[in-house]
Amino acid sequence: MNASSAPRPRTRKVTAALAATALAAGLGLAALATTAPPAQATSAAGPAAGPATGQPGLDRLHAYCQSLGHLNSVAQNPKSVWSWRCVGVDGTMHGINMHDACRWQHGAGLSHAAFHDERNAFSWYCY
Repeated sequence: MNASSAPRPRTRKVTAALAATALAAGLGLAALATTAPPAQATSAAGPAAGPATGQPGLDRLHAYCQSLGHLNSVAQNPKSVWSWRCVGVDGTMHGINMHDACRWQHGAGLSHAAFHDERNAFSWYCY
């Protein structure tokens, strides 16, 4: 190996620094690409009708649960309409009768509950 073909010390440092930067950037992009999108957040207030439905939602489940003596409401799984629970003062979970919640929130005129998508806890509405 002659002197003209051997990399100079400065070039080796720059090359090593560029390789380290490229590796770090690649790992960062890979982490972003493999990170799942955030799940739809559960709302203490409860599911609301989507803007396209034009139907009254159940947006006061938190207050409904409190009216029953509980602390709040929670969707234990945002991908299931059946996952809504009232959280008791002792931390126990209590099922919610969505028809009663509609009646409580909207009165007798809108006393029935239904949902648009069983895989979306936030798709409940009252009619």
